[in-house]
Amino acid sequence: MKHISLFFLAGFLTSCTTIHFRSNNTVPVTFSGNPDHRKEISLQGKRDFYFWGIEPDHQEVYIDEEVRRAGFDGLSKVIVYEQKSTTETLISFLTFGFYLPRSYTITGFTSGNTLPEDLEDSAPPTQKP
Repeated sequence: MKHISLFFLAGFLTSCTTIHFRSNNTVPVTFSGNPDHRKEISLQGKRDFYFWGIEPDHQEVYIDEEVRRAGFDGLSKVIVYEQKSTTETLISFLTFGFYLPRSYTITGFTSGNTLPEDLEDSAPPTQKP
């Protein structure tokens, strides 16, 4: 009985959640610096997984679309953080892994220029590979 409990505990603590961070090139997003970008911003998001991370098998986040949705015209020195908060871990534990929320934060620098309001929500549809 002890071995079965350890097996389920090990299975619970390992999940198959995968978030792919991509770009559609709708606004300039780079890992290198841009001397015109001096304002630091941070964008937060969350993706949901189910059944121990099996469904969906992966999620895609388009960084440029997130930047565009926030109203900015570009982002440089991009850093992406994936994290599991204590709350998310507790939710995963209480639901026995049937629901696994995962958070991410995208940080970088922008010029501070915002897109015109009519362009903010007009990002092209997400392309599937």
